[in-house]
Amino acid sequence: MDKLQEIKNRFSIATSLYKKKIDVNWSTILEDQEFLIQSVEKQREIIEENKRQQEVTVHQFRQAQKDIQHLSGDRKRYKQALEKIITNLNFAITVARNELEGDAK
Repeated sequence: MDKLQEIKNRFSIATSLYKKKIDVNWSTILEDQEFLIQSVEKQREIIEENKRQQEVTVHQFRQAQKDIQHLSGDRKRYKQALEKIITNLNFAITVARNELEGDAK
């Protein structure tokens, strides 16, 4: 049986004894109370740490979304620039061919 279940059982017994006006071993109950307080404090610390980690994760996720949007915009601009370069090169090739064909005649 785990510690929490033992404490529940002792509290149940102590409560029923108290209701029957029978003497209760308060030192054990105080020890159990201290254990429960420590357990709750540890759980609270864990919950607070989890919340902090969640906030960090959310911030990182949002930053990653912004980075992706920024990179997508950069990709679009690079693609457009590359398409212009290709168009200019094709034009230069066409002009060069026409010049070569003109020289050949």
